[in-house]
Amino acid sequence: MRAVIVLARLVVLGLFLAVVGGLSNAPVYHRLKPDQALVRLAFSHFGRPIRECHRLSQAELNALAPNMRKPVDCPRQRLPIQVEFQLDGQRLFMATVAATGIWGDGEATVYERFPVNAGPHRLSIGMRDSARREGFDYQLDRRVNIQPLRNLVIGFDPGLKKFVIH
Repeated sequence: MRAVIVLARLVVLGLFLAVVGGLSNAPVYHRLKPDQALVRLAFSHFGRPIRECHRLSQAELNALAPNMRKPVDCPRQRLPIQVEFQLDGQRLFMATVAATGIWGDGEATVYERFPVNAGPHRLSIGMRDSARREGFDYQLDRRVNIQPLRNLVIGFDPGLKKFVIH
């Protein structure tokens, strides 16, 4: 009787392993079609402060508690960034991204993926991190040839203050 139970367990385990093994190979998952590529927007950026620093007058300093008396009042909070991405004149992405952090003083992060047809394209990306109403503070407009099944990553270099393509 004990041998039958062990044999039954082995059969059930074998069937389970066969099903798991079969599902690990099929169906095949493809992230992209063979004639597609992937464009990624991936960067973090600090927006500008919501207002300029303000030098406090002596009267304003005297009105504060002694431990709060700083000669210059600079806000921590930062403006949101506005990003727009176009490919071949068609807008694929447009967003206003708020600064992170409890005080709204962190970086605004953009991470978006766009499957596109491989080949030559004209890409245009603009970002506004100031209080201006129109136009962009930083902009990239370039023709690129994207290879099939490849990744094209668009980032922002804060040291160079420009968009970069990897």
